[in-house]
Amino acid sequence: MSEAGYPPDGTVHVWRIPLSAPPQAVTCLAALLGPEERQRGRQALPDDRRRFVIAHGAARSLLGGCLGLPPERLRYTHGRWGKPALAGHPQLCFNLSHSGELALLAVAARRPVGIDVERVRPADRSGSAGRWFPAAEADFVRAAAGPLQSATRYARLWTRKEAWVKAAGGRMVNGLGLPVGTGPDTDGGKPVTDPWGRVRGHWSLHGVPVGEGYAAALAVAAEPSAEPVRVEVRQWRMPRAAAAAGC
Repeated sequence: MSEAGYPPDGTVHVWRIPLSAPPQAVTCLAALLGPEERQRGRQALPDDRRRFVIAHGAARSLLGGCLGLPPERLRYTHGRWGKPALAGHPQLCFNLSHSGELALLAVAARRPVGIDVERVRPADRSGSAGRWFPAAEADFVRAAAGPLQSATRYARLWTRKEAWVKAAGGRMVNGLGLPVGTGPDTDGGKPVTDPWGRVRGHWSLHGVPVGEGYAAALAVAAEPSAEPVRVEVRQWRMPRAAAAAGC
């Protein structure tokens, strides 16, 4: 159910996964999930369950395609704060995020990655930014011209922080104060380190273009001597056979 290839060294594949599909196709994807995923899906409301199943079923399909393995045979392990990894295949690094009707899966070889996507809903976010973000970032959100720009600026900063923390396998409580800068998302590959040392390592932050109404960011482990990573955004599509319930 995938045409995914193994990412070459120095390249991160970011898969854009729409979270709408016919019921028969959702059933096909649900069959790929492991017991823990199925349990989590059953606990969600119908629309949330559909989004969850598509996101996680597509992720399994893509990761299985990278490894040449049936998606349903993949087994996940989890780090201290819940970051998943593939049992027996630590060289294939990945991270999944979904919000609204969109999911993103980041995949790389031997480079820890984190990704976050957030649906943007117009709201004045200056209060939250002032409570949690560094002063320069809070001022950036506070200076927005109206609720939509406020929410967009807040989401841009939030996704950078969450992607960074997810890449490092940490907790978001340690990430709200991380300085991620207020520059545009076109400043891809921005190098960052935690000045307080709570989130270890060197990282590069990349804005991910995902379309109107969403903000997204990618964090990738960076080595000072390594070449900058190349980010390729790809579109996942439900295979026709699965969409027709042929699975």
